[in-house]
Amino acid sequence: MVKYARCNAMLSLALDEKGEPCRFMAKADTEHEIIQQMGRHLHQVHDIDPKELVENIKGVTKTTRR
Repeated sequence: MVKYARCNAMLSLALDEKGEPCRFMAKADTEHEIIQQMGRHLHQVHDIDPKELVENIKGVTKTTRR
């Protein structure tokens, strides 16, 4: 099983570095890794403090088969 979270599931109008709708997807084996990946992305690309969105990240994290 693999966990994933999409940026646009949390920030529906977020734009990426090119000014296009953000399609970033964090993908990992654990929820902790998803939070770290998404946190880095939110901070670096969207200039958002990820500490305030941990519960939101958990809320949009899904699980799928490999």
